[in-house]
Amino acid sequence: MNKVKYYRLISGLLLKDLSEKTGLSVGHLSHIENGNKQPSKSTMESIALAVGSTVPEVFYTPLTAEEKEEMEHLGYEVDNG
Repeated sequence: MNKVKYYRLISGLLLKDLSEKTGLSVGHLSHIENGNKQPSKSTMESIALAVGSTVPEVFYTPLTAEEKEEMEHLGYEVDNG
C-alpha cells in the first residue's frame, strides 16, 4: 500500500486538486491510490512533490499506526493488508 491517499488527505487536496498539480488524470491517480496501477518514476516524483513529501516516504514506507488512526479519524477505512 502506498501513502498517496494519506498525504493527499492531510494536505487537504481532493483528487481533482492533485490532478491539477500533477497533470495526471483523476482516474489514473485513483488507480495509483488504490494500488491498481504501478506509477512510473516520473509519476511518483510528481505526486511526491505535489503533496510535499519524498518518493520513498510516499511509495515505499508503510503507514504507521498513528497515520492509520489519523485516516480513520478523517472517516476513511484503512486496509490493514
